[in-house]
Amino acid sequence: MIRKMQMSDVQRVAEIERLVQTHPWTSKQFEESVSSYQSTVIEYQSQVVGFCILQPVLDEANLLLMAIDPKMQGQGLGYKLLEYSIEQLKNNPVQIFLEVRESNLAAIALYEKSGFHQIDVRRNYYPKADGSKENAIIMVKSCSDDFAQLFKM
Repeated sequence: MIRKMQMSDVQRVAEIERLVQTHPWTSKQFEESVSSYQSTVIEYQSQVVGFCILQPVLDEANLLLMAIDPKMQGQGLGYKLLEYSIEQLKNNPVQIFLEVRESNLAAIALYEKSGFHQIDVRRNYYPKADGSKENAIIMVKSCSDDFAQLFKM
């Protein structure tokens, strides 16, 4: 089941974040996201196993954070969650932007499957556990592609 994130989900969401990130968001940041952003969770057997946080901004949106519990990865849950979350955006964005660690090949493949493509690189953006920095791949999804296809001859 995919649904809107609730305050009662914050502890579990923060736990998932700690499992997948070297510099995770705090519980307070997740609490704020419940009311400030479009925050969605996916459940498996009545337990939250992933989340997606999107920030609608005028006619665009930013994918701020997304994660699936490592024990549940590779089952298509991330794709379902991302597609559902994008469909629920109320501002009908023309484009959706995101940044992803260049080493996160599984996430990049997921985003590409969902229609995102690379547009730039942010050098030395993400901190790594050893104190060095990693590049961020900036990706975008154009949500008007389907509409544009109607007018192709």
